[in-house]
Amino acid sequence: MIGTVRDVVPFRRNATVAGRATLRAGLLGAMLALVAGCSQMQGDDASTGVYRLFNSSRNPGMETLENTVEYTIVPASRAMVNAPQALVVFERNLGGALEQRIVLPNATAVRGDNVLHVRAQNARSAELGRLDFNEVATRFGGLPAPFQQLNEGSLSSGSDSLGNYVYARETIGTDTNCVLVLRRLGVGARPLPRGTQALDVMMRNCVNGTVQEALAPMGDRALAITGAAGSGQTLSPYAAPRG
Repeated sequence: MIGTVRDVVPFRRNATVAGRATLRAGLLGAMLALVAGCSQMQGDDASTGVYRLFNSSRNPGMETLENTVEYTIVPASRAMVNAPQALVVFERNLGGALEQRIVLPNATAVRGDNVLHVRAQNARSAELGRLDFNEVATRFGGLPAPFQQLNEGSLSSGSDSLGNYVYARETIGTDTNCVLVLRRLGVGARPLPRGTQALDVMMRNCVNGTVQEALAPMGDRALAITGAAGSGQTLSPYAAPRG
């Protein structure tokens, strides 16, 4: 009889483990079915919730768009920020989150482009309640030279009339200064594209000059107005109506 009991116990343990595995699989299947059964907008929100459940803030729908939607060249007058020195403006639409890469002149020997990278964010494309350096760097394709090894703890902070920003600087040789700047412009800072609640802007700018000159395209005097051409009253075609 004792031998019979010993034979039965492992079976019960295995059955319990199998039952738990089946239950977990059933719950995961139910969540995925819920995501699949929602509308497109609801599906993005629900799938983001599933990712956060597994300790990830990446929206899978947005990640797919980032990996598949190509940029096209648009007129400089369509730039979402004031960039009178823009050489070319690339743009793509990530399901309502408009994104632009604005290429600036680079007169230094530092490799790579000087770029203003702008994304008009909404509640589906970003967590509007917080600005995460690593998340934004990932969404903008990684960190450019010479900042590839930069970490969040190495950033300095600054502020102006538009709010706060963070930045890093690298001095190369005797007179070349490079900066990497990241900031978020909210609804109260300036006109935003229709249907969006924030502009996330990241810039790499290397100049043969001072750090202040390198930071200038990300300052309030440049970003408080929109459109790449015209006076301070010029608005991008994407700007929301003034209140």
